[in-house]
Amino acid sequence: MTKILTILIFITFLLIINKVYPGTLKNIKTSIFSKSISFIKINKLSKNIIGRDIFYEDNKEVKVLSNEYDLNSIRKYYDAEEFKVSTNLPIGAIESGVVIFVGEKDNYGTTIIIEGVDGYNIWYSNITDINIKLYDYIEKGSLIANAKDSKIYLLIEKDNKIYSYNEYKENKD
Repeated sequence: MTKILTILIFITFLLIINKVYPGTLKNIKTSIFSKSISFIKINKLSKNIIGRDIFYEDNKEVKVLSNEYDLNSIRKYYDAEEFKVSTNLPIGAIESGVVIFVGEKDNYGTTIIIEGVDGYNIWYSNITDINIKLYDYIEKGSLIANAKDSKIYLLIEKDNKIYSYNEYKENKD
């Protein structure tokens, strides 16, 4: 009941604001649909307000160790880095977060992008056997896919800046 009442108060507040300042709702709508949504920030806000995550479901996920990639085999691949791995290697998420993309990316092939709880977007590319779907909450180390062949591409980005895997690991420590 309190949730419905809260929503009604919020809608009433928006209508009053729009009456006092015409065009406000249109500006809010334009702003929301023209900018990237941070699901992690929404989830943190939800946790503070209602006391629970809204994206996390307590589902049974297969846990694997976060893969330590062969750092001697790193090659630059477009904006990403290419890592040599075993064919069909299970790929574990290197950070917890929300899946914000599952699909094909030019030059990268099948790709998953996870917005990490640390604010980094991590692309896992050249993969197969995807075990997740859009907007799933993924725990660090959870199995997300398998390597398609003997290489995977990792692209790590935050605030429109691309980080190498080593820079990312250093920033985490």
